[in-house]
Amino acid sequence: MSTVIAEQNVYGAQFSSMREHLPGSHWPWVERLRQKGMDDFLALGFPTTKLENWKYTNVAPLRRITFQPPIDQPLPPIRKLDSGQTRLVFVNGRFDPAFSTIDVQLNFHLRTIREALRDRKPASGIENHLGRYTRTSDHAFAAWNTAFFTDGAYIELPRGSVCEQPIHLVFIAAGNTEPWACHPRNLIVAGEGSQITFIEEFIGWNDSAHLTNIVTEIAAGPGAVLDYYKIEHESHQGFHVAVINAHLAKDASLTSHSISFGGSLVRNDLNVSLDGEGSHCTLNGLFVADGRRLIDNHTRIDHLRPHASSREIYKGVLAGNAEGVFDGAIAVHENAQKADAVQYSKNLLLSTEAQINTKPQLEIRNNDVRCFHGATIGQIDTDAAFYLNSRGIAEHDAKGILIRGFAGEIIDTIRVPKVRGELEYQLNEWLRSVLEAS
Repeated sequence: MSTVIAEQNVYGAQFSSMREHLPGSHWPWVERLRQKGMDDFLALGFPTTKLENWKYTNVAPLRRITFQPPIDQPLPPIRKLDSGQTRLVFVNGRFDPAFSTIDVQLNFHLRTIREALRDRKPASGIENHLGRYTRTSDHAFAAWNTAFFTDGAYIELPRGSVCEQPIHLVFIAAGNTEPWACHPRNLIVAGEGSQITFIEEFIGWNDSAHLTNIVTEIAAGPGAVLDYYKIEHESHQGFHVAVINAHLAKDASLTSHSISFGGSLVRNDLNVSLDGEGSHCTLNGLFVADGRRLIDNHTRIDHLRPHASSREIYKGVLAGNAEGVFDGAIAVHENAQKADAVQYSKNLLLSTEAQINTKPQLEIRNNDVRCFHGATIGQIDTDAAFYLNSRGIAEHDAKGILIRGFAGEIIDTIRVPKVRGELEYQLNEWLRSVLEAS
């Protein structure tokens, strides 16, 4: 039996049995959106390494597993979440009000997708954006999510609204007896001149085999300012696929920070459309991996209007037999005069077995532009390490200092102090385990 037929039998049957119970099933437009997602997923099947965009990421381990919907179960004790933050917590893809904190005095709309799709007024607002920025015809995981999404966050800021505190979206994967998959869906709509900082954090609580397959859509109105953090530390047997699609209007600004620490296989697809004159995005990324883990970051920035600008730097630190991928495209379209784009991929290999495949790309269809890109792959600077050794610093400590300095360029860009401190701690713990094993 071919894999596509197997997927049709298994996931097609799941969809048929679940569709009436999925959020928004009473709205015809949601039903059409889901059906198209399912049709596209079944037509595409899981991607293979024969596809250029998946050349270095083999998802055969996912194809061999039949993922079931997650089963509700009590959540084990987790680390204390900051009680001062507004947060939505989702456990195995389902909203958990016991661990969530929502300030009733907020001057914007914050609710779950499931809740928002119940009533006509919020559902009509969602209809204008949900699925508008995500194509399912050429991305199997986005299509799968569109068919099966069960919950997520819906944030809508009216014109001129300023969110003073970060919004924390926490997605916890807690064990089940058999492999399971959840499909969170987030929608952030920022009105003209609004400002928001929001954090997506993914926590693998135990080593159960699971897949988090998330889609986040961001719509930034004219002059809106968004600071977006995606922090991923799935468990050793966790699979994580994320599709983030952002659409920026005139003079809108998006700063994205993508940090990956865990997971057996991680794939991040981040696509930004600079569809307004003077719009700007900054994409900062850091991924660290050891063992036999694989982390793949694909980014694409489309300059569609004049005077748009972008800055991008992704850094990878790989140890053991880990593999990393960075595939970043900057496309300057015909009408995008005065485009200003800079992109760098910098990678540090801590072992001879670690691998990185990096592919920065420029696609330029306009001559009146300023664009640069580059990639570096290297090991720890032996001269710098020797200098530190000569000053009485032990070899492991010297390596740690140099690696922290390399990764710190990304972590230092994080404007939320508690997030920055937590990431510094996680990096130190990872370095300690890697250097002790070397």
